[in-house]
Amino acid sequence: MPTRSTRRSFLTKLAAAPLVLSPLAAAACGGNPAVREDGSVDLTKVTLTIGDQAGIQQSLVEAAGVLDGKQYEVRWSQFAAAAPLLEALRSGAVDIGLAGDAPTLNALGSGADIKIVSATRSVQQYGLAIVVPPGSPIRTVADLRGKTVSPTTPGSVGHYLLLSALREAGLSADDVRISFLEPVNASAALSSGAIDAWSTWDPYTAAAQLDQGATVLRDATGLAHGLSFINAYQDALDDPGRRAALRDFLGRYNEALAWARDNPAENARIYGDLSHRPPNVARLVSDRSQRTGGPVDDQVIGQLQEVADNYLEFGVLREHLVIGEHVDRGLY
Repeated sequence: MPTRSTRRSFLTKLAAAPLVLSPLAAAACGGNPAVREDGSVDLTKVTLTIGDQAGIQQSLVEAAGVLDGKQYEVRWSQFAAAAPLLEALRSGAVDIGLAGDAPTLNALGSGADIKIVSATRSVQQYGLAIVVPPGSPIRTVADLRGKTVSPTTPGSVGHYLLLSALREAGLSADDVRISFLEPVNASAALSSGAIDAWSTWDPYTAAAQLDQGATVLRDATGLAHGLSFINAYQDALDDPGRRAALRDFLGRYNEALAWARDNPAENARIYGDLSHRPPNVARLVSDRSQRTGGPVDDQVIGQLQEVADNYLEFGVLREHLVIGEHVDRGLY
C-alpha cells in the first residue's frame, strides 16, 4: 500500500502536470481564461466552489493539510443540511458538494443538472439514527404509531431512515405525524416535547445524545448502506479548468479520508475548533464519520439503485431513476 508521502508526491505531480485538451475541445473553449493557446489548462486561473454541511468536509481537508500545494483556489460554502446544499448545486452557486444517498436521489429526481462523480462509504456505524428525548416511553419503532416525528428535511437521509424503519416495523408514513423541520428547529422541538422523535444525522445526532441526553431508538444498521456522494454541477464538469481542479481535488479528498482514519483525535480537535462544537460532540462525530472514498463502481451503483427503488415505493420519488445515467466516471 502506498505511504502518505508517496500519495502526496503523486498528487503534487498531478497538480503540476498540465491537462492538455484535444484540438476540438480546446477550440470549443475559446475565451476561457483557464485554457491556454496550446489547449492545456492553467489551474492558477480556476476557482472551485465547494458546498459543505456544518463544516465537516472543510475541517477534514484543513486538518489533513491535503490542499497544500494546490494551484487552484478553493471557496467553501456552508449549509445546515443536504437539501439547501443541493439546491445551491443545481443553481450553479457551488460546483460540487457531498450529500447522502437519499438527498442525492431526491435532487436527481427533481431534474437537477448534476452528476455523481465520487462515492464515500462509512467504515463503522455512523450517526444516522432516530432518537427520542430522555425519559420517553417510546421503546420501539412500533411505538411511534400516532406520534409526531421529524425526519428533518424532505428527501433527506433522515427521511429515508424513518420510512425504512416504519416499513420494517409494519407501519407506514400514514401511521405517524411527520413534521419536517430544519435541524436547529428540530433540536429545539425535541427538547421542548413538540415532537416525539427525530430522525437525523451527525453532528445533530451526536449533539442530541450528548447535550440533551437523547437515546437512539433505531440506527441505520441494516437499513442503509452508509453511502455518501460527491455531486458536481454539469457546467463545472463541462468546463475544462474546473473539471481538472475537481479531478485533483478528489484525489486529495480521498487522501484526507485516509488521514482522518489514522488521526481521529487530531481530526476531532480541528473539527471542534472550526465548528465550535464541544470536544465530546466533536470526538463522537469524528469517530462516526470515518469513511473510505473512491470511484462510483458497479457495486455502488447497484446499492444506490436499491435506495432509489425504495424511495419510489415510498412515494418520495415520482419516477424511476436509472442510476447509471447520472454518473460521470471520468474523474478517476
